[in-house]
Amino acid sequence: MAIKVPGLRNRHGKVGAGKRSAVAYLNMTAMVDMFTVLCVFLLQNYATTNQILPMPDKVDLPAAHETKELKPSNVVIVAEDGVMLNNIKVADFRAVKEQEDWMIKPLADEIAKAISEGEAKKKTLGSQLQKAVADANNQAAPKEIDDFRKVTVQSDKNVDFLTIKKIMYTVTNSGMQEINFAVLKKAEDSAPM
Repeated sequence: MAIKVPGLRNRHGKVGAGKRSAVAYLNMTAMVDMFTVLCVFLLQNYATTNQILPMPDKVDLPAAHETKELKPSNVVIVAEDGVMLNNIKVADFRAVKEQEDWMIKPLADEIAKAISEGEAKKKTLGSQLQKAVADANNQAAPKEIDDFRKVTVQSDKNVDFLTIKKIMYTVTNSGMQEINFAVLKKAEDSAPM
């Protein structure tokens, strides 16, 4: 005869008569997979560009059909309030508009300061590692323009062209190598039927 564990028994002779187990087991693998796919989907849709430009209230940007994605750079804002470089006011708009000289001295000084700070950051460990990797691969490092030598101009669409030309002259003569203009993309017109 078999030896049985003592205790309450159900009608089939099994121990633990009467109560079912209240523990439910969830399959976590499927739920983690679902959340991973959801996170990747949301990140892909959210990250449309790597440059976010603050839009000043008093600057009404012009619209354009052809646009390209902006890269990180210094930002020059030209508005009725004044001329600003990286949110620091450097000159009064009226003074810039009325001056005869093409070179805007306060803007040129701030650009020189931004370039010198960028050069100092470039001499850090990151750039030395890039150079070492390029030398190890016996390839020349790609000749790209440094971010601190690029500028994006945000100008109100009502600002006269001569003032913009003075800004461009000052920026290029101060050492910047690439100028981009911030614009709003025009909606595509539907073709007539």
